Amino acid sequence: MPIYLFIFRRILFTIPLLLGITVVAFILANAVPADPINANLPSNQLNNPELVEAFRREWGLDKPPVEQYLTYLGNLLQGNLGRSIRSRQPIAEDIGRFLPATIELSTVATILGVTFGVSFGVISAVWKNTPVDFLVRTLGLIGISVPLFVLALVGLTVFHAELGWVAGPGRLSVRLSPPPNVTGMYLIDSLLAGQWNVFQDALSRLILPSMVLALYITGMISRITRSSMLDVLRADYIRTARSKGLRERFVVLRHGLSNAMIPIVTAIGLSYGVLLAGAVLTESIFAWPGIGRYMFSASTGQDFPAIMGVSILIAFIYVVVNLVVDVLYYFLDPRVRAA
Repeated sequence: MPIYLFIFRRILFTIPLLLGITVVAFILANAVPADPINANLPSNQLNNPELVEAFRREWGLDKPPVEQYLTYLGNLLQGNLGRSIRSRQPIAEDIGRFLPATIELSTVATILGVTFGVSFGVISAVWKNTPVDFLVRTLGLIGISVPLFVLALVGLTVFHAELGWVAGPGRLSVRLSPPPNVTGMYLIDSLLAGQWNVFQDALSRLILPSMVLALYITGMISRITRSSMLDVLRADYIRTARSKGLRERFVVLRHGLSNAMIPIVTAIGLSYGVLLAGAVLTESIFAWPGIGRYMFSASTGQDFPAIMGVSILIAFIYVVVNLVVDVLYYFLDPRVRAA
């Protein structure tokens, strides 16, 4: 099957999925037993029926639920996510301010997690049932089992407060101004602007939160890599490759790891999607102005348009990540190309 036809079919499959997600997001947002009027109007205005009614008309709360959904869907198809009740700004603009911070944090954490996770998983599989294997499995268990907020608090206490090895919470020191906005990611924008002091400060503040998230990814990917590699290394073609006198490193990396990549790629895609959806607690602890904090603020403020906007964004992220994973399957597995 040609690659363009493969991608086209996958995109067609995502359309009803996204439509169903908009329905679910709308139902859940309106099923919350909370009144956005009480959350967003001052208490001294709640007894004024005219102000309450004006608020309902302004935000479409006076319309039937079906009409509200159809209006929202029509605006969504035009790229309009609506306006936030709390900030009074278009939700797309709010997301545009918060999402780059999450992309920057998630990308660095995923790169670190994949690098260490795959390496540790291969080492653990090759030296199975040795002290190295037990050490790697223990680290993986810690990364998966310990809650992220515990790792974040311990990291801040030890490496920032006690040892002073890394900078504290926030994306940038209060003494520095953000670089000119090009991508919204401080590392890239500071490099483009040649502001090396901003780059160094942003990097120092990115290290600890990215390592906390990377530890979780490392634990999961190392376990999946080990399991997949053990299955592959027992295959007949691996024994044949060894019998031909090929170097063990070539056998493990070229014949072993390349054929064990499908479950690993799946785990990487899901991990990246989870981080892009917003690590709420981690971003809150490190005062990281990402989409997780925005989602938390919208939820606590009963900002239904913002809740729905973030829900659609998260769904879109997962759809795109799964599409990328499917395309990687196309290149990794010949059976997919022959289907």
